[in-house]
Amino acid sequence: MSETIAVLKSARSLRMLTAELLVSGGDERLRLNAKGVNKYGCPPTPNDAVLSFSSSTASIISDANFRSLEHYIARLQNEIKETDELTLYEREKTRQKNEWLSLLQCTNNTQLLFSPSGTDSHALIAAQLPEKTLIIMVEGNETGSGVAQALTRGNNDVEVVSIALRFSNSTPRCIDQCDAQVIEHVEKGIEQGHHVFLILVDQSKTGMIAPSPACAIQLKTRLGEKLTVLVDACQFRMSAQTLHAYLAQGFMVATTGSKFLSAPSFSAMIFLPEKTNVQSPNMAVNWGLISRMEVALMQYREFCGLSNAKICSIIADFTQVISHYIERSTTFAVLPVNALNRDGLIDLATWDAMPTIFPFILYKNQKPLSRAQTLVCYHQLPLQEIPCQIGQPVVCGEIEGVEVSALRFCLSSRIIVQATQSSYQHNQLIYNTLRVFASIEKLVESDLI
Repeated sequence: MSETIAVLKSARSLRMLTAELLVSGGDERLRLNAKGVNKYGCPPTPNDAVLSFSSSTASIISDANFRSLEHYIARLQNEIKETDELTLYEREKTRQKNEWLSLLQCTNNTQLLFSPSGTDSHALIAAQLPEKTLIIMVEGNETGSGVAQALTRGNNDVEVVSIALRFSNSTPRCIDQCDAQVIEHVEKGIEQGHHVFLILVDQSKTGMIAPSPACAIQLKTRLGEKLTVLVDACQFRMSAQTLHAYLAQGFMVATTGSKFLSAPSFSAMIFLPEKTNVQSPNMAVNWGLISRMEVALMQYREFCGLSNAKICSIIADFTQVISHYIERSTTFAVLPVNALNRDGLIDLATWDAMPTIFPFILYKNQKPLSRAQTLVCYHQLPLQEIPCQIGQPVVCGEIEGVEVSALRFCLSSRIIVQATQSSYQHNQLIYNTLRVFASIEKLVESDLI
């Protein structure tokens, strides 16, 4: 009997069992510390008192989703009495995959693989590439600190080249400059007899796309099977139409349910276009992954019920509030980002053309906070009178000689769905945003920073 089955058949309360499953089947990042939270500051049980704008990093599960997941776990407990573990697991995994493909209106030729995390998804694809491969990716500051290491795991004949999205003064590089650097590395790699694996990020930690889809399409058209393209869409700030457009170009797309969809961390997927030969990972039964994936599905079902116009309206209102407040505050300064641009890929005016990540730099006494000060602020926010979470600091260069990191206000699908329920909920979003701003200002002005 596996440990997972022992958990499902345990005499623990349903709440304890559900919480335990939400932190199982991952790695050390899910491990709870002495305060009962994981690496991302999230407990496995709900705490709706925390105002959460942290969906670029991780979100606490909502009370409604936790209760729905309890019902799901209870059903599994009943069914496992009559069915062997592997049969039940494969059935649930297949059901979830089919629902994802249906909700996203993917074609019958689209394949879907599950993976514990976005980092694991990258490693899975990289492990199946030719031995002599050049990997070109956006720098880890804007994607993931462990991605580069995961890409070379177990393969010494793989070279990784990183493309910077920002200059040392924290301003973004022009996308044409990024594209030119990518093209140079690709052509050099091909000349040296490498297969080239290009990772296009849509969107990065601060909400940018690089290299441009047009650049990747041009290279794929010219090089064919010599080039493999993976779209790192692990933020999943992407419409179904955009996903289809990437797949139509022959690009693989990696997503997670734990960022924009605000499900608990460690629920990743890889969408594969027709005729893509990638072997499914040899994964052990992982009810933790299935449980977290079920929460992601709950969130996406609700989000799919909204029209593009409604989603755009909420994003526009939130953007206006963020912009208005920052412009009039001496505590905040916008971290510049390149506009979202998918020219050459999709012409539809979908909601994902609008920013939903809003990075900013903190100032005190007209000086930018250092990275250490910003990190202290980030860790202190959940402990304040108005407890809140925002996106964790992103290293982004220097300002006025100070090495800085950007924090992030983030819209999630959960926030957008809630804001569309009534005028009260819409106003509550605006009110909560202002409360978080005020809490950050009060903290920055305190002796703690």
